[in-house]
Parts: sequence; C-alpha cells; structure tokens
Amino acid sequence: MERITQIYNGYVMAIGMTSYFNVSGKFKQTRITQAYALVINAFTLILLPVALWEAARTATIVGWMPPFIWIAPYVLHSISYVVIAYTLISRYNRDAMLLDLDLVIKQVNREMSRTGKRMNSKLQRLFALKTFTLTYLCCAYMMSILVWRWGQSWTYIMKALLINMSFNILIASTYFYFVSLWHIARGYDFVNQQLQEITSADWNDLKEQAEELRSLWALHATLSRTAQRINRHYGPQMLASRFDHFIFSIINGYLGTVSVRHEDAASIENVYGFFLYWIRSLDFFLNDYICDLMTEYQSEHKSYMTEGHMSKELSSYVIYEHSMRLNLLVCGLYPANRNKWMHMIASIVVHSSLLLQFHLIMTKI
Repeated sequence: MERITQIYNGYVMAIGMTSYFNVSGKFKQTRITQAYALVINAFTLILLPVALWEAARTATIVGWMPPFIWIAPYVLHSISYVVIAYTLISRYNRDAMLLDLDLVIKQVNREMSRTGKRMNSKLQRLFALKTFTLTYLCCAYMMSILVWRWGQSWTYIMKALLINMSFNILIASTYFYFVSLWHIARGYDFVNQQLQEITSADWNDLKEQAEELRSLWALHATLSRTAQRINRHYGPQMLASRFDHFIFSIINGYLGTVSVRHEDAASIENVYGFFLYWIRSLDFFLNDYICDLMTEYQSEHKSYMTEGHMSKELSSYVIYEHSMRLNLLVCGLYPANRNKWMHMIASIVVHSSLLLQFHLIMTKI
C-alpha cells in the first residue's frame, strides 16, 4: 500500500498537481519542485484551451456525429477545462491538507501497531478497487494516443498528450479525496475495534483503562476535525467534479449510443468508450461510497458499552461520541452518499433519454 501511495504521489507531482514528494514516508518540498509545479500548471492552463478547442472541432466533423448537436463537444471540453483549472489553482490548499492528513495517518498507524490491530478487509478491497479504476482510466487515456493518434504530426500528438494528461488530473483529484476519507474511515474502524476490546476486558487497574479511553478519545476527536477540514477544503472541488462527471455521462452516453448504431464507427472504439464510460462511473461512485462508509463507522451503534461496568471515563466518552455526529455536506448543499449517487444516475438516464428523443425527432425531419 505504501508503494502504491509513492507511485501515485510521483505521478501527480509529474503532472503538476502537487509540489510535495514522498521520501521514506515523509513529504518534502523543495524550490525545484515548487518551480516545476508552477511551470507545469502555467503550461497547462495556457495551452490546454487551444488543444481542447481543436479536439472539439475535430469531433464535430466525424462522420457519425449528428450536425444538430455540434455544440456538445465544445460544452463538454469547456466544463472540463474549468474544473481542471480550478484543480490546479487550488493546489496550495490541497498541499496543506496533505500535510495535515499525513500527521493523522502516522498517529493511526502508531496506535494500530501498538495495539496489534489489523485493517478491515472491506477497506482493503475498497482501496484496491479504487486503485484499479484510477490505474485503468489513466492508462486508457494515455494508450488512446498510441492506438489512434500515432502516425499523426508531432504537434498533433503533443496536443493529444496534453489533453489526456489533463483528463488524468480530473481522475487523480478525486482519488486524493477518496484516499483522505479512506484513512479517516480506517481510523474510525480502529477506534471501534479498540473500544470494544477496552469495554469487554477485565481491568485490574482502572487508571490504565482510563488512560486508554483518553487516548482513544483524542484520536476520535482528531479524526473528526480532519474529516471536517477535508470536507471544507474539498467541497468546491467535489462539487465541480460531480458537475463535470454529470455532463460527461450525459453527452458521452448519448454520443456512444449514436456511434454504436452508425456504420462508420469502429467497433474497437465503441468497446474502448464503453469500458471507459462505466469504469469512470464506478470510480466516481466509490467517492460517494467511502464518504457514506466513513460516516457509518463514525456513528456505529455501540450497545456493548452499556452491558458491562460503566466507569466515569467511559460514561463521559459515550456522551461525547453521541454528541459528535458528522454532517458532511458538499458546500453545504447535499451529503455525498450512495443515495445521492443513485439520484445522479437517474438524472443522467433522464437527460440522456431526452437527447436521444431529440435525436430521433431531428433525424426524421
């Protein structure tokens, strides 16, 4: 897992999303990495609009593209550029959050190592699945250059490379959000395991139990504060990413359906688009799922605490935990959970259906 984190950190530093690099488990920043990130960000922000505009213009002259929907690629790429630009501009806030999160991760790791607790297998599978979707999407975007763009002029290939690297920024930004909440969920899961052990064990020394409870209390409070900071810093980012994914799903769902029915569209392109579309949907679903799971671990019902002896410290902790309930709203608008994701999917289906109905009407005219 540490190796995966180092690889991811190296890649996002290469595409200009952070100026920190991981060395022996510590995040460091130098003037060289700061200057590199600044140059890459400026290069992307200045040249990307030209590349996206040309890509949109190229998409409108494809044989199967309906002429009455010519504006769709321009809308899609314009929204993507705005989200990418915001992601790069907000790099300093993300770097600050990275350092805060690193301290929490080390605290959780120390406590788990001290008590001999192991990570929840469900969280392990979730992390592996998210890493798979990230890897697949990044590789798929980059491989498309070798498959469909190779043999073109170097200028054209460099523009395609810039576009696909920028699309990777969209995917990688939500991955950091996922990993941040995943570590918070891991911390809450450890707190739940340790609390059950403390309350079920027979303590000869009540002072030792009180000390363990105070340590657990401090960790729980740190996790809650960090989760709130993550939600506050990443709220605008995730709102923008959700809107980008919403537009991406509607337009590409419609265009994919049209291309499948057209004779000029290559079957390999349809297969590529199909897997890219659904794996990106799965990738975004995991963002909402981890937020839901973290809240579930934080508010897990603990009936076992009232079954044994209730000490003064344990009673105080119970009161604290019942009063501390995370209410994480994205920009104060809505909670990110599985229910909200299903609502978004339903809206995508409705709007894609409207586009298809409009397509059928226009082709009959």
